[in-house]
Amino acid sequence: MRRSITVFPELTDTEVSAIMETRKQYARAFNMSAECLINNSSTSKRFLHKVQYERIKEECPTLPTGLIQCARDVAVEAVKTWNAKRTKLKQKKPKKAERMKRPSMKEKCTMRYDVRTITLRGSQLTFSTCGRRIKTIISIPWFFTERYSPSEGWKLKGANIGIDRKGRVFVNLIYECPDSINENRGGKIVGLDRGIYNIVTTSDGVHYGAKDARRVKRKYNHVRSQLQEKGTRSAKRRLKALSGCEKRFVHDQNHCISRKLADTDDVSVYVLEDLSSMNMLRLKGKSSRTMRKWISNWSYSDLEFKLTYKCQMNGIRVETVDARYTSQKCSVCRTIDKASRKGNRYTCRHCGSRMHADTNAAINIRDNYITRVMQSGQAAVNQPHGWSATGRPETEPVGQTLTSKPSVLY
Repeated sequence: MRRSITVFPELTDTEVSAIMETRKQYARAFNMSAECLINNSSTSKRFLHKVQYERIKEECPTLPTGLIQCARDVAVEAVKTWNAKRTKLKQKKPKKAERMKRPSMKEKCTMRYDVRTITLRGSQLTFSTCGRRIKTIISIPWFFTERYSPSEGWKLKGANIGIDRKGRVFVNLIYECPDSINENRGGKIVGLDRGIYNIVTTSDGVHYGAKDARRVKRKYNHVRSQLQEKGTRSAKRRLKALSGCEKRFVHDQNHCISRKLADTDDVSVYVLEDLSSMNMLRLKGKSSRTMRKWISNWSYSDLEFKLTYKCQMNGIRVETVDARYTSQKCSVCRTIDKASRKGNRYTCRHCGSRMHADTNAAINIRDNYITRVMQSGQAAVNQPHGWSATGRPETEPVGQTLTSKPSVLY
């Protein structure tokens, strides 16, 4: 597990100038490394060090060896990501893949440091630059040191150093701890359905609505369009002031929802649908313009990221299942019928069961995971589809009565 905290050390003008010069040479080392890897069709750190290290030392004579190796590692990771995206894009749009921009780093970059180039002893922080090593005193917030104390295994593994828009030098300290937290195996399995109108709907019937988020997004979208149409100097200043407001609101909302879910005591596993290929809908052209706009403003991956690391601290696992037919399938009789769903209501045309469409999808997500676990031979403690924790049907079918209770999965 990894956690990070950002601090702003007080530095002199000479030290800030040294950091700025270090950024320029760091970016030059990154660009030379990335260009060498792409031209030689390689992603090997050993090959890059053997071929390019001496050349980088000649171009960046004052850059410390540790930072050269950090820039090399970042370049290797960037080229690997670039190769993967380019290979995926070649299958659909080969011409666009050929024009894909190569990875590069600007002079105003953020530098990655490792344990060799940055140290923290108590409150004294030291890190390497093109000049001498900078020593400064920092203050880490008390809530961070209490929650992630060294006695529990948290150690400093690196940092990111840069300069923000206001000209302040920031240090993003990265702490790491082994994944040794005991899992909560006595809880239940809960399915989570993520949507545009309801941010999250649980298989227990709890809804976290997106009314406020949609209102804020409409507001900022309208304000941006009005200011961009006006185009005056004051309008541009206002646009700059509004930059990031919507993003911060959405992040805060996702933090609150994920914290509520992670703090639930009687849950051992949260099951989500795999939405990793959701953005491919825009490439395939299978969605309307309005739907593509909604999908582009949908922060489903950010919510999954926040929920995963918060649940990990509380011993709750987060699993994913295939998303196909979860919204079209009846959670009681398992019949797949697209016409059974109308808006946010699901009325099965086969067995007559009625419930909220998102709740029905969340139950299907949970049941798909239980089925997968049973087939793999692992243990799962939960009720099968159509039955609540009390042993009674979650929905009462119209024209049909469930006379027998399915056996509980152990």
